[in-house]
Amino acid sequence: MNNIPSLPSNDDFQYFSHLYHSEQLIKLEEWSADTNWVTSDREAYRQNTLFQNDNSYIANKRVIDLGCHHGYYCYIAKTLGATSVHGINARQWPLDVANFAFNQLHQDNFSFKQGNLENNEFLKKELVDKDTVIFTEVLEHLRNPYAIFETITNSNVKNLIFQCSIADAHLGTPLLVYYKQSTESNFSVFEEDKTIGMGSYPNLPWLTMVLYHLGWSIELLEESSIFNRDWFAIPNLDKFPPIVLPTVTILAKKFASNIDKNNFENY
Repeated sequence: MNNIPSLPSNDDFQYFSHLYHSEQLIKLEEWSADTNWVTSDREAYRQNTLFQNDNSYIANKRVIDLGCHHGYYCYIAKTLGATSVHGINARQWPLDVANFAFNQLHQDNFSFKQGNLENNEFLKKELVDKDTVIFTEVLEHLRNPYAIFETITNSNVKNLIFQCSIADAHLGTPLLVYYKQSTESNFSVFEEDKTIGMGSYPNLPWLTMVLYHLGWSIELLEESSIFNRDWFAIPNLDKFPPIVLPTVTILAKKFASNIDKNNFENY
């Protein structure tokens, strides 16, 4: 954990954010740092330290980001020494931002593709020859998160950087809660522009049980709460109250064999 490269500067993140929110692909030399970038993006940048807990997940690894949005986590991975990065996202516009920003910032060994993570055959192909999966703030928008974890496990991927919102973290019974979501997601993109679909929140016992059952050793687990101050800028808070969601961050490595798993159980 020593000699880990520094994270990119705030200006780089603001550049990605500005391209995305302004919906204009502005060349780097024509852009100046925006001091009013949205609170949610500032909060997201602060969370990026999860990549620095253990650089063995990133350095000299072929990294794939599932639900990569505008590619900034891929950019962090490259900055921290990834050999290559590949991003998958449901919508095309964030990928246009990612490709443009990577070229403006003179990056190499990257690719971005639009696709449906719930298409198992598609996901299997994208995971070929990858070492590390980044899977952050995406599971909440999927209907069958177990199938996603199972597909990742059955690939050659050895490392998992994971983050999601969770249901009541103190429930003792493993539980997966489904909810209606109206945000633009895989459903609206790939299923005839549906505006409402199903998403899911696992509680912590469900999540840790599934990962262990599939053969993952959790090396770091942190709970926190995401609070977006931008909610207070919305009028009629009685209709749109601010939401504080418990969040879990996990770094996990695949057990090398059943022997390793048995030794872990004995320990």
